[in-house]
Amino acid sequence: MLPMAGNKLLSHLSAGEFANLHSLLKPICFDAGHVLYEAGAEIDYSYFPLHGTLSAVVVMLDGRMIEVATIGNEGAVGLPTPVGVTKSINRVFVQVPGDGLKVETKLLEKELQRSAFLQRLFSLYQAAFQFQVAQSVACNGLHTLRERCCRWLLMTHDRAGSDEIKLTHEFLSIMLGVRRPGVTVTLQELQESGLLTYSRGSINIVSRAGLESQSCECYRVVTAEYAKLLT
Repeated sequence: MLPMAGNKLLSHLSAGEFANLHSLLKPICFDAGHVLYEAGAEIDYSYFPLHGTLSAVVVMLDGRMIEVATIGNEGAVGLPTPVGVTKSINRVFVQVPGDGLKVETKLLEKELQRSAFLQRLFSLYQAAFQFQVAQSVACNGLHTLRERCCRWLLMTHDRAGSDEIKLTHEFLSIMLGVRRPGVTVTLQELQESGLLTYSRGSINIVSRAGLESQSCECYRVVTAEYAKLLT
């Protein structure tokens, strides 16, 4: 039996519902940096992370990009939509390596048509996901780099399954849509405050409570929205 409990969205399924999906789900390894979808590309597979983190980003014409959502074992990417959207709005790639399950989207769509429970569950998740995207837009425009950095680290920490997060300053600057020197200064300040330590290609979370106190409200409200809709 595949480990449905490793993905919180799939863990909401009854044994009978999951049995219907079991033969369709295939294991997959998520390698760091691997692109699952480019913006505008056809969505052939839906992915349910078990470990690791995926990132949805908007890519500008000049190549700059900024993250609008983080996805981990609380959810999925590439789910069928009621209106039949078959192309990805964003580039989606592996932020923190891990593993998960994948299913052909057209096969998942057939299961969705059969099951009212799946329709409701996926609709609730997609509502929470869109809330995260909207909150990210507000956060990127209104909050300080320090607040946004703490929010990002908390969300990634939740999904990484480890106090150690493998990433570079350059990568974090891309996710936050700022220049690298600003990220370096911010991480140095957080390290001096005893909230984290960092070395080349790695950040270690020392104090979650400290990061939460320095984060904007966006981390709390997005986490609460997922919990409210998916309980």
